[in-house]
Amino acid sequence: MDRKVKVLLYGKLCGVLSQNVHGFTFEYDASYKGRSLSLSMPLKEKRFESKELHPFFLSLAPEGWLKKRYSELQKIDDNDPLGMLLSNGKNLLGAVQLMRLEEHVS
Repeated sequence: MDRKVKVLLYGKLCGVLSQNVHGFTFEYDASYKGRSLSLSMPLKEKRFESKELHPFFLSLAPEGWLKKRYSELQKIDDNDPLGMLLSNGKNLLGAVQLMRLEEHVS
């Protein structure tokens, strides 16, 4: 399943998170000049690839009973953290938001 997600920091587009059969890629937007998302994802490196969702993004996903509840209510596979983030990405804790690539920033 191929998915592309806009990643916003403080309401500004900072990059795109992609998923394909090979895993996940996060790439900072070329025009982004703000802070890095995490110390483990420095701005100077620009692109991060991994088979699993990067721990920074995993830390934004619900866990435990809340994960189970979201899974039941929103009909999301509880083994799909990116799906959970997409369904709830506008209301995450902190300054990061995730939304489908085709959604507009308001």
